[in-house]
Amino acid sequence: MSRIVALTPGEDGLDLIRFDTNTGEMTDIKSGEPEGVLVPGFIDIHFHGAFGIDFMTATKEQMSVLCAKLGEEGYEGFLPTTVTAPAQDVKKALGNLPANAMVLGFHLEGPFISPEYPGAQPQKYIVDPPTGSSEWDEILNDRRLRIVTLAPERPGALDLIKRLTQQKVIASMGHTDATYEQAEAAHEAGMMHSTHTYNAMRGLHHREAGAVGAAMTLTPFFAELIYDRIHVSPEAAMLLIQARLVDGQVVAVSDSTMASGMAPGTKLKMWGLDCVVGEGDVRLADGGNLAGSAVTLRQVFENLTEDFGVDVAADLCCYAPREALRIKGHPRRWNLVDEETGELLKTFLVD
Repeated sequence: MSRIVALTPGEDGLDLIRFDTNTGEMTDIKSGEPEGVLVPGFIDIHFHGAFGIDFMTATKEQMSVLCAKLGEEGYEGFLPTTVTAPAQDVKKALGNLPANAMVLGFHLEGPFISPEYPGAQPQKYIVDPPTGSSEWDEILNDRRLRIVTLAPERPGALDLIKRLTQQKVIASMGHTDATYEQAEAAHEAGMMHSTHTYNAMRGLHHREAGAVGAAMTLTPFFAELIYDRIHVSPEAAMLLIQARLVDGQVVAVSDSTMASGMAPGTKLKMWGLDCVVGEGDVRLADGGNLAGSAVTLRQVFENLTEDFGVDVAADLCCYAPREALRIKGHPRRWNLVDEETGELLKTFLVD
């Protein structure tokens, strides 16, 4: 079928349209029975792996398989994301990035983070941001680099933020013990993004708003949100979404790991750490800390639809990440989803 009747998010709610699945042309119509809600393909800007494949250790062939599988999940694109590791390990992973339209660049998470909030990042490889020439220059100068997660309070961080901003690379606050004042100084230097907001950062206190308070109030600003209902509660997610309604955006991310798609109870080695897959999560075997998520952005979209409505889900999973990455032009992939559950009904590639 080359045409479908669907609802699509508009300025004043959901509009009824006829969608040409070959060309992507949309026509407003007044009547008809919609098959579902039409949204652009999902764009995941924080993604470590899935289906048993981890970006840090994957071959180019495995990454190509991953791209194909994510296309079936309704993805238009994603940023393969590193973990804190030696520079040579990161370079090896980057050497296996395939020339695939799904790969929109890469996200460097660590090693310039705080040892106070490492999460599941291997602590022994944490280093301060470079202030001169270093072994990281090849990575930091890579034209595919789109986001760097760092702790803005670390020595040398402000200089690195300025360098990244000049290169039009997003400097993102994450795994950080920054005070509000330190985050504000980083914002003035060019940092306008936070990594998996709430998680692995100094929390909100009524006398010192911390990194979380900065992610809620600095403007302009994009705040990542992992919405697997485990990393962040519905109430905390609602606070962030409401705080950023006027002056900024919330960008849904999966923080997906190789555990996504694997059976609960599966034991695995990830980033040199022993982990166990749970019911929608993956945790360190030693201590039980969360180690990324075990969901893709498709499942995040479903959760957001059920809890906040399809308009919010489409904004966070489809539109906001395009804005954050400054993606221009029309989406190549469109998804037809259930209005109530967010379930993926069909996916289309258009000319």
